[in-house]
Amino acid sequence: MATVSNQAPRPSAPQGNRSRLGILLVDEGFITPNQLQEVLKLQQESTTNPDDYKYLGQLLVEKKYIDAEQLHYIMTKHNKKTRLGDILLRSGAITEQKLEFALIEQKKSGKRLGEVLLKKSLVSDETMRQALCTQLNIPYIDISRLTIDHNLTKIINRDYAYRHKIIPIAMTDNSITLAMDDPTNNEIVAELEMFTRLKVNIVTSSQTAIKDAFKRLYPDESQLNNLDNTDTDISSENNAIDFNFSLEEGEDPSEITKPVYVEAHESKRADVLVQSIISWAIQKQASDIHLETLDHRMVVRFRIDGLLQEFNLGSLQDDINKFHREVISRIKILGKLDIAERRLAQDGSFRSHVIRQGEKTNIDFRISVIPSYYGENIVIRILDSTKTPSSIENLGFSPLMTEKLTKLFERNTGIILVTGPTGSGKSTTLQSGMISAYRPGLKVLTAEDPIEYVHDQFMQCEVNEKIGLTFASYIRVFLRHDPEIIMIGEIRDGETAEMAIRAAQTGHLVISTLHTNDSLGTITRLTGLGIAPNMISSTLIGVISQRLARRSCPQCRETYTPSEEILKEFFKDPPTDINWVKGKGCQACNHTGFKGRIALAELWEPNQQDIILINKNAPLEDLQASSSDSTITIISEAMIKLKAGDTTLDELIRILPYSFIEAYRQSQ
Repeated sequence: MATVSNQAPRPSAPQGNRSRLGILLVDEGFITPNQLQEVLKLQQESTTNPDDYKYLGQLLVEKKYIDAEQLHYIMTKHNKKTRLGDILLRSGAITEQKLEFALIEQKKSGKRLGEVLLKKSLVSDETMRQALCTQLNIPYIDISRLTIDHNLTKIINRDYAYRHKIIPIAMTDNSITLAMDDPTNNEIVAELEMFTRLKVNIVTSSQTAIKDAFKRLYPDESQLNNLDNTDTDISSENNAIDFNFSLEEGEDPSEITKPVYVEAHESKRADVLVQSIISWAIQKQASDIHLETLDHRMVVRFRIDGLLQEFNLGSLQDDINKFHREVISRIKILGKLDIAERRLAQDGSFRSHVIRQGEKTNIDFRISVIPSYYGENIVIRILDSTKTPSSIENLGFSPLMTEKLTKLFERNTGIILVTGPTGSGKSTTLQSGMISAYRPGLKVLTAEDPIEYVHDQFMQCEVNEKIGLTFASYIRVFLRHDPEIIMIGEIRDGETAEMAIRAAQTGHLVISTLHTNDSLGTITRLTGLGIAPNMISSTLIGVISQRLARRSCPQCRETYTPSEEILKEFFKDPPTDINWVKGKGCQACNHTGFKGRIALAELWEPNQQDIILINKNAPLEDLQASSSDSTITIISEAMIKLKAGDTTLDELIRILPYSFIEAYRQSQ
């Protein structure tokens, strides 16, 4: 529990000093001189019995000449807060000798006076809290005798209350009363007032009473016994929030939420705004929501088909700008994050569902929060269970590529790597390959960071580096579980690379991802991580390098003729066997001309000559020449899609490295 005041006590302040607060209140116009004289007389009468003594501010509030907020304002403004030592000394809770000893210890340790008194057992917890209430002019209540309305849990959820040790005990139309373990935590009070749009009244009680009240109000928290542990970290991975959007296909989210929003009370504005934003994203089939805080406004963008798009949200955007801080707080609460922490990056998640054609679909949301110049920025990744990867056959590769990949993933030993930049669909191909490779009788173990889609036939494990659960440590454990297939989400370091290679050498099929521009870059990357060339050549059976291209919208496709400049980028002589088509833009594709994405892949299966060159650590140019016979190039796959009218030359220029395009042009 936090306490305040580092100042020395003044146990025998003269009457003139004790009345200075009253003079300030008169000067500021809060009370009249007659009211001051009346209260001073009452205070003088109470000095005969120390147990009955009341401070001037207390008496003024009791007589309703001022309220607690006015008293706090004037005392803070003029630095007239009664010192904790004075309060304890006057009440007889501590002697002058013990107080002097505590002040010496306080000077040595740098801690606050109340903490020292409690640590040295010079006062009890209840006595300290009652003195603190006097100092802060807040009530001390025995909340163990109160009956608390369980509906209050809708205002403050379990994990936020747990983390900040607060208990909601009462609520009116305009205010909420909280019992706080640390009533000096003004930042939490300000945060809650901003989010709930309610005035927060603070009381406190004994630590035991607060803990017991928490058990009564939030009865099924397994970690209740650690309520007094300030370092407790509540996991947010299993939080499930039931928005129940009831969003039907073809409906406009802004129209769905608008009537609710207009009628909503301000305390619910942020919740409705968040639902509206997520509804927009789901309707537009976005993969991510980007909330970017600027000066006095917030930009909302949706990543659709790999590109960020900004929509005209109309009046919804005005409300998002007005309540952008509340929107951030609401999202952080959904993800079980600390809304008071604005300096550090945070990650969380929650689950909701939508109604599509009368059926409920679960959707997981992963939240990433980072601080920036104007405030916090949030990215929400949308993981729709209906888009779970299925098999290689459903990825849309060419017939030849599909056949080759299917046979590759049916191998029983070796290592298969999927490469490409971030957002190129590596994880989807990886999981589709596992599904194609799986058959009854096989055991498949995965280490993922994070687990995005759950498959019942696999045993999936999530990386948590904070507690030592890394990709490399999982591989060590997996080898003792007798698997046939091991999937590693990503090879990031030398230790993971070495463990993956060794697992492949011991008769397992290992599949993973790597960040390289092309398939041959895998050799350079692995040797750079310290893997010997002979270990690579003895285990590497295939490398898939891929990109995602936007698909031309099928609803607004039309024929066109590419410009001469762009044709020269790809061809020495313009081809005559391609029927050029592109989307002109319609409502279905958000007027972009593209709807959905297609995968373009390169497959390298090292042949005997490639293996010899890898063992010799030959120059990359020699390996490139040798691998031409063992590689299906990505540009050849792109040409198949281009001839089918699935994409455009402009899109290929956007996603393919220029070296690939130049090599193709020179090969003609």
